[in-house]
Amino acid sequence: MELKTTPNMAKNVKKNLLCTQIGESLAEQLERTCACVAGVAGECQKSRLACVIHIHQAARSNSDVSEGSSSSNNSEQTVAWSYPCIDTHFPSTTCRPGLVDSEFPPPAHLIQYTPRGRKPRSKLTVPIFDDPDSLNIVGQLARQYGHVSHMGILDRSYIFFLNKARTAALAYKVQNQVAIVSGQPLCPPEMFTEVLDEFNRFRKSFGWSVVFMGADDDFAGYACRRRWTTMKFGVERVINATDNDLLMERTGKRLITQNRQLLSPSKGGITLGIYVPSQQEDPGLEKDLQDLYDAWRTQRNETNTTLQPFITVYNLFDFASLMVFIYSRRPDGRLNGLAALRWMGAQQGYHLDPCIAAPGAPKGISDLLAFAAMSLLKQLNVSYLSLGYEPLQTLGEVNGIALPFERIARAVYNHSVQHLPVGGKKAYHDKFRPDPDLESGLYMVFPFGVPGPRQVVAIAHMANIRIRKLAAIQRKSVMQSH
Repeated sequence: MELKTTPNMAKNVKKNLLCTQIGESLAEQLERTCACVAGVAGECQKSRLACVIHIHQAARSNSDVSEGSSSSNNSEQTVAWSYPCIDTHFPSTTCRPGLVDSEFPPPAHLIQYTPRGRKPRSKLTVPIFDDPDSLNIVGQLARQYGHVSHMGILDRSYIFFLNKARTAALAYKVQNQVAIVSGQPLCPPEMFTEVLDEFNRFRKSFGWSVVFMGADDDFAGYACRRRWTTMKFGVERVINATDNDLLMERTGKRLITQNRQLLSPSKGGITLGIYVPSQQEDPGLEKDLQDLYDAWRTQRNETNTTLQPFITVYNLFDFASLMVFIYSRRPDGRLNGLAALRWMGAQQGYHLDPCIAAPGAPKGISDLLAFAAMSLLKQLNVSYLSLGYEPLQTLGEVNGIALPFERIARAVYNHSVQHLPVGGKKAYHDKFRPDPDLESGLYMVFPFGVPGPRQVVAIAHMANIRIRKLAAIQRKSVMQSH
C-alpha cells in the first residue's frame, strides 16, 4: 500500500522526528496487513520482538499458496499519512539452492567434480538436493542460529551440508580443492564438534581441505581451544536502532534534510514500500526487485575500476521467510531502490544487505532506505541491525602459528588490502553511527595450521580478490609513483 501525504499533515509533522514518521507508518501498515503484529504499538519490547520473530516463522509452505495470488498492483491502497510509506505483501518461501545431505538420499541434481590433476574417469559426484523438506530445515536453522556470515545462503554458488540427524547445517563452496565454509555451522555451539566431524568425513572423500571464512568471536574461541589458526580480518559493524544519534537527529543534519526532500511530494516525490515474505506470493514485485538488484550489480561491475572485496551474488527470494524488503518508487511508480533485511536468529536482529539504488536514481536513495530500515526497527524495538563485513586495513589478532609465519601472513594481507577500497566502506558505515559496543570480530580459521598457497588462492577467489588484477593494479601504482 502506497501512503500519500496531504499538505496539512506534512505541515503538522515537521516538528516530529523523521524516524518516528517513517517507523510509525511502516509499523501501522504491518499491523493492518499482518495479524501477528496487530497491537504492537505501545506494547513492551518483549512483545514486539515476539511479533517480529513470528513474522519469520509464519511462512506458508509452497503447497499452501494458492495458484492465483494477486500482484501488488491489485492490492495497493492510498492512505493519508505524514510520509508515503507502505506496500506490504507476503510471498511464499521458494528456495532453490543446492544442499548436500550426509545420508546421501537420491539426489535431485548431480554436479561432477574432478580433482585437479586426475583423469576424467576419476570424477567424483557431489549430490545436490533441492527438496522442500531439507531446505525448510536449513531455513529453520538459519532463523534460529543465523549470523551475518550466513549471507551466503542467498548465493547459489554455495552448497549446504546437512548432518544425519538433520539438526545442523553449514554452507560452503569449493575453490581450488578447498571447502570454504561461510562463517560457522548453523547449530548451537555445543554441537560444533559433532557436526564438523561429520563434515570432515564427507569432505575427505573428495580430497578437500577446509577453511572457515567470516567466523565470529565465539567460533574463533572454539578454534583457539582446539589450537587451530585464527586471523582477524574484519569487524561486523552494528547499528543499535533503539538508541542511535542519527535517528534522534543529534547528528547527520544533511542526511536528514536530504531524506525529507526526497520524501516531499512537492520535491522528490519518492514513496516507500515494504514487502514482508511470509504468506502470499507476488511474482511481479519479486521479479522487479530481483531485476533492480541485477541491474545494479551489472552497472557496478562495468563501472568500478577498483577491486570490490567480499561481494556476494544474491538470489533475493531463495529463503524468503527470512526476509523483509523495503523499496522506493519514483513519482511515476517505478522502483528505484531496494533494502533487504535478513533475519539473524543468533542476534535476534537483521542484516542490511543489499541496500542499493537503481541506475539513474536520485542521489541519496540508498541512504534513505537504510534510514527507513533503522526507523522500522526502532519502532519495533529491534536493537540489532548489522551493516555486514568491514575488512580491516591491517590484519588483526593472529593465533595458532609461529611468529615468523605470522609476520609473513601480516605482510601478505597488508600488501593486498592497501589496493582495496576498504576505507570507503568504513566511511559509509560511519555516517549511520554504528554502536561500538555491538561491534564484533570476523575471522579466517584454518584447522590445519599455517595456510598454504591453495588455501590463500581459494580465500582470494571467495573474497572476490582477483590476484592477477590485484597484481596489475600494484604494477600500475608502482609505475605512477616513478
